[in-house]
Amino acid sequence: MIQIEIEILTNNCVLPFQTNPGLTFMKFNKLLATRSLAEHGIGFIITIREVNENEKNDDSKREAESFKKTIIFDTGGPNLTFIHNFNIRGYQFHDIDSIILSHWHYDHVGGLHELLKQIDKEIPIYCHEHAVFERFFKRSKEVKNKDLKGKTREELLPLLSTFKIVNQEPLDLEKMAGLKGKVIFTKKPRTILKHDGIKVILLGEIKRTHVEEKFSNFFSLQDGIMKRDIILDDRSLFIELHDKVILLLGCCHAGIMNTLDQVKQITSKPITHVIGGFHMATATEERMKKTNAYLQSLQDKDIPLYLFPIHCSGTNFLQKINELPSSRKIRAWNLSVGTKFIFG
Repeated sequence: MIQIEIEILTNNCVLPFQTNPGLTFMKFNKLLATRSLAEHGIGFIITIREVNENEKNDDSKREAESFKKTIIFDTGGPNLTFIHNFNIRGYQFHDIDSIILSHWHYDHVGGLHELLKQIDKEIPIYCHEHAVFERFFKRSKEVKNKDLKGKTREELLPLLSTFKIVNQEPLDLEKMAGLKGKVIFTKKPRTILKHDGIKVILLGEIKRTHVEEKFSNFFSLQDGIMKRDIILDDRSLFIELHDKVILLLGCCHAGIMNTLDQVKQITSKPITHVIGGFHMATATEERMKKTNAYLQSLQDKDIPLYLFPIHCSGTNFLQKINELPSSRKIRAWNLSVGTKFIFG
């Protein structure tokens, strides 16, 4: 049988006393959690392996597995918590088969260079061509959109020098090649893995059709000029099992409704688990209501929908989800660094 493990190696918090009563598809090691570090960021390790029914809980016999693939989805922030948490759990760098980046933001790609330094082989890195943009983030309420739009980089130096804005260096293809990273730019949905009834699919560019999910407060340097950035490289990853879909989110800048729309265009299987950043921390009440109504109408009400909003999701969103009528079988839980999902 095929077993899929998804472990959170970077998240905003460590919860040593995390409990999730009744959720049999989850495991949590308190001892490892107390040795773990948290930071503003997100990163997953996904292990897909073929195991004998009698050996699925016996770690000592896994060396003889006939099939095993390890995928990294995002690499945490610049404080390198992803690397620390990876190491204390005994994962092996040489086992990594591919790296997928949800989008080129510092809290999702911060551990990439250090990770590549530890992998002594060529490794494919899936991302979007907009990763080559130099991006800028506001760090002062004094900075308005008009202060950035249409400006050259030189005109931004006063704001940079006073830390009213901060910049993020773009993807460096030459540096990636030196670290044996084989960058693969993708715009369309891409099947990363297909084996024994399981598919791992990276979404393509996500259409922005829900008005509530549009934004205008991000900027990047494009052709030497500051332009509004809709973060077109924001994509999510989903795993299609025999009877269900597990969706992993990076930050979901494209919007959870837009993202789920795209997943439903690719697969007819019900979405049962959504794990990651929903980007709802600053959502208006109106957007919150529209999103919750959308989730309630997503699929047959008898199919449970488990939501795990972490990182940029906000506690208010999680609370609102759990206030929905229980008849819809939708529930949300917060997660710790080190939470592991196991699907068979």
